[in-house]
Amino acid sequence: FDQASKIIRQHGASPGIAEALARASETNHPAEAIEVYTQRVAELVNIGSSYEEAVSLVRRMARLRSAREQASYVSDLKEHYRRKRNFMKLLG
Repeated sequence: FDQASKIIRQHGASPGIAEALARASETNHPAEAIEVYTQRVAELVNIGSSYEEAVSLVRRMARLRSAREQASYVSDLKEHYRRKRNFMKLLG
């Protein structure tokens, strides 16, 4: 994982590859997985094409951190993307 993560950070990777690495590393490297998911959520919401996928990743992150950290993250999302009404509906 460490070597693959280093290569991705240096050279980049497609979202699919980065997410696959994040999923595989959730148990041993949850902070790194959360970092990948956080970036992907921002990309998806900014593009506006897949709010469902973004919300799915937000929910996945809830299993990787404390309830307090997750609540703070969701609160930040709601503040930052408050004008994205469809995203807000799905986010809850």
